Amino acid sequence: MNRFISFLEEKFVPVAAKIGGQKHLVAIRDSFASLMPLILVGAFAVLLNNVFFVPWSLLAKYIGEESAFIVWTNTNLAPLFSLMEGGTFGIIALGLAFSMGYNRAVNEDKDALSTGLISVASFILLGALTRNNEAVASWVTNFLGAQGIFIALLVGLVTPEIYFAIVRKDWVIKMPDTVPPAVAKGFSAVIPGFIAVFFWAIIAYFFNVGAGMNIFNWFETNIAAGLSVLGQNIFSILVISTLIPLLWFFGLHGANMLEAIMSPVYGTMGIENISKFSNGIRALGTGADELAVWVRGSWDAYVFMGGSGATLPLIVAILVFSKVKQQKEVAKLGLPPGIFMINEPVLFGMPIVLNPVYFIPFILVQPVLTLVAFYATKIGFAGPIVNSVPWTTPPILNAFLATNGSFGAVVVSVVNLVLAFLIYMPFVMIANRYEEQRVKEEDAA
Repeated sequence: MNRFISFLEEKFVPVAAKIGGQKHLVAIRDSFASLMPLILVGAFAVLLNNVFFVPWSLLAKYIGEESAFIVWTNTNLAPLFSLMEGGTFGIIALGLAFSMGYNRAVNEDKDALSTGLISVASFILLGALTRNNEAVASWVTNFLGAQGIFIALLVGLVTPEIYFAIVRKDWVIKMPDTVPPAVAKGFSAVIPGFIAVFFWAIIAYFFNVGAGMNIFNWFETNIAAGLSVLGQNIFSILVISTLIPLLWFFGLHGANMLEAIMSPVYGTMGIENISKFSNGIRALGTGADELAVWVRGSWDAYVFMGGSGATLPLIVAILVFSKVKQQKEVAKLGLPPGIFMINEPVLFGMPIVLNPVYFIPFILVQPVLTLVAFYATKIGFAGPIVNSVPWTTPPILNAFLATNGSFGAVVVSVVNLVLAFLIYMPFVMIANRYEEQRVKEEDAA
């Protein structure tokens, strides 16, 4: 085992660290993180509606959708939170286009504001303001929200590169030193901005004339369905569920490193699930008018039980069975944050990182929990994720709220906690034997 871990540490970790630090992937990760205020505000607005105020809310299941309270809130309160949803989730792609340009410029020490604005202009001219698709999500009339995220990513990656290339050639308008810096910056961005926007105008013209539709419609018609099928493939999901703890084992933040993949694919599906559910869609599948089985919030609801590697059940197993004093003390300290999905004290204090005793269960537990939750959702036992709840929401409650009150989801969450406990328990016993052996060797010395 030690030889295998040494091999991975030598061959796998440097490559993973290099990929995780790649500037474009870092920009994607940071850009989605920058959108958290929009996502959380919209998530709370949708959560309040879906739990309390609309006819399909969790509360309406118990008091009736025709009750005076639901009728009044649906008329007077729900529209307010729907407006908040439209002003947040409804501009996610627009915000991403700006955030991508801005973050790339910050990392390259270039004019961040101008780069972000040029990215927004490029995104808009491609046709983001108009959407007319009666067959798929007919209530969405533009591509500023979830439907435009992948094009926003493309624009946010390419536009800064064009802008930076022109700046490096020094094709900029230079103003005298007496001109205020803000004005000088604005003029220096004119030529790079013009060339970048002109590039996207050519792309827009090519699609409008050659394909008979803008790039958004083309992507939605030809690419989006395939990405949805790939994203809902259990093997794709299992790869991510395995890589996260594997990276963490070597001290690399697995969830952060893979967020550049998880947010664009599964985060987008999560936002689309929220919108579809609010518009009456209940069927599961990979179709454009079906709810996705697995989204970004599925990991939080069913897999990250106490954090990456489902370490909350490990803490309980240590408190119950461990005879290793250090581990029990760390478990006691790690229990309160672990309930709220924060497990760094356990990962580095136990430690789990580079600890061969816990390598197998730490890597194994997430794929097992993923399989259980995926198929429980697919067969309809657990409801799909249709609300976005904060990732720090404790296990069980997270699944209940995220699925808008599915008791099947609660059962799956409890089953996964028990499974994780059973997976970790034998290795806690092994750690006890290691500790006994270590004490004997010290006494003999």
